[in-house]
Amino acid sequence: MNRSRLAAGVAFCTVMTVGIGAQQTPPPKAPDDLDRIKAALKRPNTIILSDTQVRFYVEIRAKFPSVEDMFRGVDVLHGPRAGGPAMTHAEYLSMVTPRDTIATSGGIKPTEMAQFAITNWLGQMLVRKALEEINNAKSEAEVEAIRERITRELAALTGRGGG
Repeated sequence: MNRSRLAAGVAFCTVMTVGIGAQQTPPPKAPDDLDRIKAALKRPNTIILSDTQVRFYVEIRAKFPSVEDMFRGVDVLHGPRAGGPAMTHAEYLSMVTPRDTIATSGGIKPTEMAQFAITNWLGQMLVRKALEEINNAKSEAEVEAIRERITRELAALTGRGGG
């Protein structure tokens, strides 16, 4: 089967070559540097055919660029930005951090903050004391009296009257 494919491929290439050869212009004259061509032909093949896969070997001949070549035309002293080097991390953070929400207390004055803190502390102390009394209470009547007292004291703390 492989031989029939090979024969068909050779026949096709022959027909195509004959057809193309008739239409093409004559080949250009031989180059002057025949020694270079002979040296290239003596080098090992770059295509190695095997039964499993095709391998291509490439040899690249080029001059490696120097640092001066890479940075030619680049202003290394001042950077890509006009007016100096790129911004630092601290400059970026100062640019993107909103100052109006961090620097202010949301409209609450320091005296009001102290008032809130004291009220919160007093409320916690009263509730803690009341819970201890409820745990030590012997009857339901005592528990109800303690709950009413808690309600009155919390109302007095919040300024809703009640005492």
